[in-house]
Amino acid sequence: MSRKGLMFSIFILLMILTDTATAAYAFQDWEGALKPDNFNEARLNRLQPPDRVMDAIGLMPGMTAAEIGAGRGRYVMHFANRVGRSGKVYAEDIDADALAYLKKRCERWGVDNVETVLGDVMNPKLPQGSLDLIFVISSYHHFEDPVELLRNARSALKPTGILAIGEWLPEDENSREASTPEKMTAQMKEAGYRLDRTETFLKANNMYIYIFRPDSVR
Repeated sequence: MSRKGLMFSIFILLMILTDTATAAYAFQDWEGALKPDNFNEARLNRLQPPDRVMDAIGLMPGMTAAEIGAGRGRYVMHFANRVGRSGKVYAEDIDADALAYLKKRCERWGVDNVETVLGDVMNPKLPQGSLDLIFVISSYHHFEDPVELLRNARSALKPTGILAIGEWLPEDENSREASTPEKMTAQMKEAGYRLDRTETFLKANNMYIYIFRPDSVR
């Protein structure tokens, strides 16, 4: 092949690669990705508007975040959109089937800044020292041992990182799928966190969002 022919071939190859990359980028469909996946997601999004929640916990573009108990990804999709291509979201759960569904959900809409993590009951197995934010919502009361689990998650946070927990408030003394603010604060202190603030804008939905920071004393 002549030099001229070789240069032409390289040019064509570069054009193909560029078009492929452009097509992959264009495939990312946030309108589809952010649509509720089912009736229950739509209901919960009305009760807990994702944009307001993300604003309250301080999620910003470029951040690296994780959700413990991510399930099928109701919040993960919104997190991925908020942090953008310069950020990353780790979706952790102990349910392999839910994570497999979430992975396909991301593939369907071209969302490529999400990584699923199969944790275990006492250890979420998140990457060490890499997270700006760990998020938990509507899952805390299901944890077998929330103190041990979130103690083991603490080392994944950067020194400036935060832990944000959205948890139901007890309706009465017999409520099991809920936690009092006092119980939450005491348990997270034991796990190595200090309470920074409590967001109460979801009180009408019987939920508080607690913002914790790693206790530097430990």
